[in-house]
Amino acid sequence: MDLEKKLNNLNESLKKAQDLRYRADARKESLLKQKEELIEEIRGEGVEPEKIQEEIESLEKEIKRLTDEVEKLIPWDILAEGDNGGKA
Repeated sequence: MDLEKKLNNLNESLKKAQDLRYRADARKESLLKQKEELIEEIRGEGVEPEKIQEEIESLEKEIKRLTDEVEKLIPWDILAEGDNGGKA
């Protein structure tokens, strides 16, 4: 009787393991498809996936440069005078 119970337990465990493997394979397939879609989207933007980090760094530098340029164009001194003049 103990042997039969043990075999049943092993059989159930095997079925659970097979189910887990099936779900893992399905998840893997889904993730691989998503990866390919992202790669195509990146290429669609004119960037090779292998160079994405370089592109991000380049864009961050460009953002910084443009932000600095905009700050230089703002008449901070005139804005500061306007704030003080209105308070008197």
